[in-house]
Amino acid sequence: MRRLLFLVAAAIGLTPGCVPYAVGTTPSTVSERAIEPSAVLQVTSGRRDIGVDTEPGGAGLMLGNEARIGLDERSDIGVRIIGFGSMTATYKRRLTGALGQEAGAAVMVGAGIIGTSHLHVEATVVASPGPLEGFPRIVPYGGVRLQDLTPFSNDALGTPTALGVFVGGRFGWPDLSVSPELGLFYSPSPLLGDDDVIIVPSVTVRGDRLRRALGL
Repeated sequence: MRRLLFLVAAAIGLTPGCVPYAVGTTPSTVSERAIEPSAVLQVTSGRRDIGVDTEPGGAGLMLGNEARIGLDERSDIGVRIIGFGSMTATYKRRLTGALGQEAGAAVMVGAGIIGTSHLHVEATVVASPGPLEGFPRIVPYGGVRLQDLTPFSNDALGTPTALGVFVGGRFGWPDLSVSPELGLFYSPSPLLGDDDVIIVPSVTVRGDRLRRALGL
């Protein structure tokens, strides 16, 4: 198990940065002073962190990990490392729903650096009806996400702000769960021949058991 985790960590370090479309979380926040780790695998039908020499039609693969820390009863913060040289930080605030319950809505905002070429900003609203009736370990969720890339290097291209929707589900327990997710984003490309809609399937694994497996 530890050898597998080492190989995953090595793959994360060697993967180029990619825009983090995956949300991978319900509206609930991490308990105060608790730490919740996660790992995410994301595939995109097209990339937008592109340079002037990039050819159209390029797909993207992202391997990343994140740690979220509870601030109080309704909010937490997180830092996500994305491939090589990319990082984002986010703040999540619970808007509606009883504390300790999955049903409700939350807003998440953040920013970061993608590779050595783009500044990334994001804003997400995520909502959930709570666990499915008769299936307490399955929690559907969905929402809308807005994000933007601003180039700061001479060999990087800018793209219009991306707007998308996503749906997913959390399967498992509070200390170990898997969240498959599908996102659709409208993000026109500056490259001729690229589609304006990006399809983003992803899988997020999170929970304290993941932290213990990593020996943290």
